[in-house]
Amino acid sequence: MTIVRALAVLSLMAVAGPSLAAVALPLSVEELARGSDAVVRGKVAKTTCRWSSDGRRILTYAEVDTGSVWRGSAPARATVVVPGGEIGDIGQRVDGAPTFTQGEEVVLFLGKTGDSAYHVRGLAQGKFSVGQGTASPAFGGTAFVRGKALAAGERRAEAMPVEELERRVRAAK
Repeated sequence: MTIVRALAVLSLMAVAGPSLAAVALPLSVEELARGSDAVVRGKVAKTTCRWSSDGRRILTYAEVDTGSVWRGSAPARATVVVPGGEIGDIGQRVDGAPTFTQGEEVVLFLGKTGDSAYHVRGLAQGKFSVGQGTASPAFGGTAFVRGKALAAGERRAEAMPVEELERRVRAAK
């Protein structure tokens, strides 16, 4: 009987496909900028993963050296906290949450968490990786639903030249 149960469980696991856990409304760059306490361009100096205070979740702490502040104010080194990460052999992935790599150049739309740390506004929509003059968000694990139309002249958070992203952030009213 144990073999039958094991085969039944394995069969169910085989037909269960991956699913998207994050569903979001698409935001414009201007909406992200207006809703952020700071928008910065910088470089990820290091990342550290820790257990949450209740011991149930893994959080990643990214230390970002701020090269320039496009909106609001931010320290020379900002601590950005995002859900998910790996500690030893245990990992937690949060669909829709941004990830960071040491040495990565980024543009971040930040909100204060109440202490000295920040979170990324709009989850993955609020983190752009910069490379070869282009800023690109990574939307892995995120499905977008139809929302309201973008305001005239606004652009969805998507890959674009870094100069255009900065111009849009600075001009957002």
